[in-house]
Amino acid sequence: MKNPPNNWYKIVTPELTTLLWQKTDTALVLRKILEKAQEKYVPWDVFRHYPFPKGVTSEQAWGLLKMQYRLPIEATPIRVKDAPHTRFGYNPPKSLFRLLTYIDTHTSGLINTFSTSTTSAQRDQLVMSSLVEEAIASSQIEGASTSRKVAKEMLYSGRKARNMGEQMIINNYQVMQYLTQLKDLELSEEMLLDIQKRITYKTLEDPNEGGRFRTDADNIVVMDKLTGEIAFEPPKEAQMLEELKELIKYANTESIDGNSFVHPFLKATILHFWVAYLHPFTDGNGRTARAVFYWYLLKKNYWLFEYLSVSRIIKTSKRRYDEAFIHTETDDNDLNYFIMYMAGVTAKAIDDLKKYYERKLKEDQQIKDAAKRIAELNERQIALISYFKSNPNRVTNIKHHQTVHGIVYETARKDLFELRDKGLLVESHKGKKKIYIPNVRAIKSFLKD
Repeated sequence: MKNPPNNWYKIVTPELTTLLWQKTDTALVLRKILEKAQEKYVPWDVFRHYPFPKGVTSEQAWGLLKMQYRLPIEATPIRVKDAPHTRFGYNPPKSLFRLLTYIDTHTSGLINTFSTSTTSAQRDQLVMSSLVEEAIASSQIEGASTSRKVAKEMLYSGRKARNMGEQMIINNYQVMQYLTQLKDLELSEEMLLDIQKRITYKTLEDPNEGGRFRTDADNIVVMDKLTGEIAFEPPKEAQMLEELKELIKYANTESIDGNSFVHPFLKATILHFWVAYLHPFTDGNGRTARAVFYWYLLKKNYWLFEYLSVSRIIKTSKRRYDEAFIHTETDDNDLNYFIMYMAGVTAKAIDDLKKYYERKLKEDQQIKDAAKRIAELNERQIALISYFKSNPNRVTNIKHHQTVHGIVYETARKDLFELRDKGLLVESHKGKKKIYIPNVRAIKSFLKD
C-alpha cells in the first residue's frame, strides 16, 4: 500500500485552485473526478490511478481533494501516539449523511413491522440467529478457523469446544448475550476488563493475560500475517492507560468537551476505532472493540443491532476493514476512512436482515398453512421436518431443537419423541448423546399428503 503525499497542502497553489473553477473541459473533468472521489471517500492508493485530465498530475488532484476532505474538520478526543497535541478527526461527506439517515430510518422504520408482523418466538429466533452469526464472524475475523456450519452446530447443540477456534466462537456468543445486560450501565475499566476476559476465556497461552491491561514489557505489536512485518505499534503503556480514561469519559458523556452533539453511530464507530488503536490488551482487542461498538448502540436504543451481524459483513471485506484502519492512521489521522467503511457495512447488514426477515416471514406463513392441514403436529415440528426435506443430510438433538425455538427441554424432548414415534425421525446415538436423523422418504410422503 502506497502512503499518500504528506505535503499536499504545498501542492495546492492559487493557480491550481483557480484552474478548478474555470469554464474549461479540463476543469469540468477534474471537478467530476473530485466529486466521484469524495462521494466514495477514496484513499490515495486508489485515487492515484484515476484518469486525470492532461496537464494535471495525480498529486495536484490529490491536493485539491484533500482540501475538500479536511476543511472543516471535526476533532475527536483520540490523540495520536507520540504526538499528544495531534488528534484524529473527520469531515463528514454528504454520502455519510445518506448512510446515517438510512441506518436511522430503517432502524426506526422496522419497529412497527417487527412488533406487528412477528411473534415473540419469531423475534427470539431472529435474535438467536444474529447472535450466532456475529459470534462466528467476529471470531473468524481474528483467525478462528472453524467453519460456519460446524460452529452453528456447536452453538445450537450446546456441545463443548473441541479446539481454540471453537472456544473463541463460544466466548463471543456468550459476550454478545452479555452485552444486553450491560446496555444500561456506564462504561468503566472494570467492564472493559470483564469483556476481554470473557472473550479470551480458555484461548490464551497464559490465562493471567485475561482481565488485565498490557504493559510495555508485553511488547505487543500487530503483525502483517502475509509478510510477517510489523503493521502497527500501539501507544506505550502510560499513554494507553491515560487515553483509556478519556475514552471512558467520552463514552459516558453526550458530547465532545460538552459543546457538540455526536451522532450515536459515529460515536460508536469512534469508540470502536479508539479501543483497537489503543490495543489495551495482549489479546482480544478487535473482538473487544466490536463488542464496545455494539454495547454503545444498544445503550442508545438502537435496538435493531440486537438483530444485526455487522461482523459477518466485515468478514466478507476483511481487507477493506484492515485498510480502513491503515488509511486513517497514515493519511492525516483522517477517521472518515474508518467511519465510511463502518457505515457502509452496517447499511449492508440492515439490507441482509430485511431480506432474511422477509424470507422467514414467508417460511413461517407456509408452516402456518401446513399446520392447518396437519393438525397432529405443531408448528415447530412442521418447521423441523420441512427443514429436513430440503436438508436431508442434517441431524438434530433435543438441545439443538430447544435452542432454536427457545423452549424448555421437556417440550423439545416431547416434539422429537412424537416425530420419532410417527416414523419421521430415526433415533440414534453419537457417543452418549441421542441424535435424530430424518427419515426423508417418510417426511416427503407425509408433507405431500
